[in-house]
Amino acid sequence: MADIQPPAVPAGRPVIQGVVGGLSAALGFLALLASGLMSHYIAFGTALLLGGALVVWLAIVGRRIGWITWLATAAGAGAGLLLSLFVTRGSVGGAFGYSHGLGFPWSWRRGHIESEDWAVVEAARANPAMLSTRVDWTGLGLDLLFWWSVAVLVIVPIAQLRRVRKAEA
Repeated sequence: MADIQPPAVPAGRPVIQGVVGGLSAALGFLALLASGLMSHYIAFGTALLLGGALVVWLAIVGRRIGWITWLATAAGAGAGLLLSLFVTRGSVGGAFGYSHGLGFPWSWRRGHIESEDWAVVEAARANPAMLSTRVDWTGLGLDLLFWWSVAVLVIVPIAQLRRVRKAEA
């Protein structure tokens, strides 16, 4: 009778890579379930699901993602986060309040004003720069995760393709 061995479990980075990718994909899937067809939830969920699935797939097939590629995805996430500050959302809330947010998919730099004078609210709406702003740390973390996933989807396939072509040469 043949001696049956359990499949080898990869040690180290492929396992960590698979766990990180799996958590990202799971969070993306949950965001899609909770989306209610809101565009920013769909964008967030899709990016996390696809980025996480790519990282898990590479871990399963034994293709590790190198440190330089991880650093490049982090730089891409930072660049996306900064570029997202060009996305502006403003809303009038209640009778005499105005909120202004910067960032995509969630506003992470926010300003808000409330006044009993409608002219003050309209002035803030016309010139949001006059609002004092604060950082929404949860929104910042979620946006960073979104932009990291987008960077993974762009940078990792290019790096893997370069690695394959280098090995063939």
